[in-house]
Amino acid sequence: MKNKFLVLAAVAATAISAPTFAADWFVGGTVGAQQNKYEGSVTVIDPVDPGFNVPMTGSEKENNAVYELRTGVYLNDNNRVYGTYSYNSDDFAKQQSLLMSYDYLVALGDSNKLNWFIGATAGVNHVSPDTNEVSSSNNFVWGGQTGLMYKINDQLSTEIGYRYLKQDYDVSHFESAISPANGATPGIQANMSLNDSQQLYLGVDYRF
Repeated sequence: MKNKFLVLAAVAATAISAPTFAADWFVGGTVGAQQNKYEGSVTVIDPVDPGFNVPMTGSEKENNAVYELRTGVYLNDNNRVYGTYSYNSDDFAKQQSLLMSYDYLVALGDSNKLNWFIGATAGVNHVSPDTNEVSSSNNFVWGGQTGLMYKINDQLSTEIGYRYLKQDYDVSHFESAISPANGATPGIQANMSLNDSQQLYLGVDYRF
């Protein structure tokens, strides 16, 4: 938990400490593809024969669309900070995220129209599984992004980016058998975790 707060504090501190000159606020949105990596295990609990309790493990990758709305500020030509609302849904769960991001921009050429950016992101992700057997939860997420941003004019810009988010969702469910044996309850123990998410997105922003 300490490391999570350190990551979030680092993103905020970097943004706050960036030198400010003429700040430009912006709003925008992105659409893209998100890949979620799930890992899980199923264990048959047999009180009579504990040696039978060997978990079966596996992993699954889900690819679906991701939609984002964001607003933030360009502190100067090289620094920007912004907040993002993100929505993604796949066969396992729906995700809604509130993220805080900081990017450092490097101009590619004298015109300053094309910029490479790289930065860090941290926030909270609400995961709603598509089953009533396990409950929804809020979890810490953190990672980074990089990509290319092109200024169409003084108000409009577009970008293509890649973001990696380390997830912290882990849930378990126990389904008991009909009849207990020797006072102990047999059943099936299932565990599922969302390990990470990767995004490839295209965005448009409007400065004002």
